[in-house]
Amino acid sequence: MKVNFPHVFRPITLRSMTVRNRVVMMPMGSDFAGHDGELSDEHIRYYELRARGGTGLIIVENICVKYPEGSNGTTQLRIDKDSYIPRLFNLTEACHRQGACIGIQLNHAGASAMSSRIGMQPVSASTLPSKPGGETPRPLSREELEAIAKDYGIGAKRAVNAGFDLIEIHAGHSYLISQFLSPTMNDRTDEFGGSAKNRSRFCRMVIDQVRAAIGPHVPISLRLSVDELVAGGNTIEDCLEYLEYLQDEVDLFDTSAGLNPTIQYQIDANYLEDGWRAYMAKAVRDRFHKPTIAIGNIRDPQVAEDILARGMRTLSDWAGG
Repeated sequence: MKVNFPHVFRPITLRSMTVRNRVVMMPMGSDFAGHDGELSDEHIRYYELRARGGTGLIIVENICVKYPEGSNGTTQLRIDKDSYIPRLFNLTEACHRQGACIGIQLNHAGASAMSSRIGMQPVSASTLPSKPGGETPRPLSREELEAIAKDYGIGAKRAVNAGFDLIEIHAGHSYLISQFLSPTMNDRTDEFGGSAKNRSRFCRMVIDQVRAAIGPHVPISLRLSVDELVAGGNTIEDCLEYLEYLQDEVDLFDTSAGLNPTIQYQIDANYLEDGWRAYMAKAVRDRFHKPTIAIGNIRDPQVAEDILARGMRTLSDWAGG
């Protein structure tokens, strides 16, 4: 396999993390978490088996940094208390024993939360819902945004204490940070709305809090809806513009697509061809010269090899190993 797919099986180093190959298990909801946000034995085993199978980097499904306000489901992991650290440590140790690196995706649902679940009005950048027919959220004040950014930092510190090798910040898919980045959900007229710089300000606050909490050695990944694929939403060029204000502390770009109204591009419909999102990863990589993840339908390993081979020829300087 390594002979047939040399780029797929080539290691890569990001800060203090060296991944054994380019195979990444993306964060995907499993519904294995308990209603208290705790990891179950089944959940740990689920990820351990993926590590045993040879995955280089596992990014655990999105975990709630502020409960209940930021919760996006009844079976979502939580990291808003120190009491969650021991079970998370059991998970990272299980995957490390199998030779995999492991990251975790920090998230706040914002307007994608449901009042029937969280017991309060959802919050967001503005009063625009995250999907057609969705609930009307309450705009957050600057003081609240500063507090939530600190929640991300505290959650990131807990994750590092639990043994995670990478912290991913979810800034796509119509969750809270995405609600600030996208003009379809942000009509503010203050310092957090309008221009690309202003709409990226909250994400910048989160990144800064996370970096301050975890120090210089742990890599940060940023998940994005690079092309929102909705009318009036961010295009690739729009994304590249706002990333100018975010990219300096980011080590890895996780290049997804779509918002709630275009969920078929978040969770690939079966009819979409293998590797169809690779153009988004290439656009981000070519602009910022940093590693990117091309995600979605890549069922044929030859497609993955071809994507990586094209990238290697234009950007070999960041390939570790």
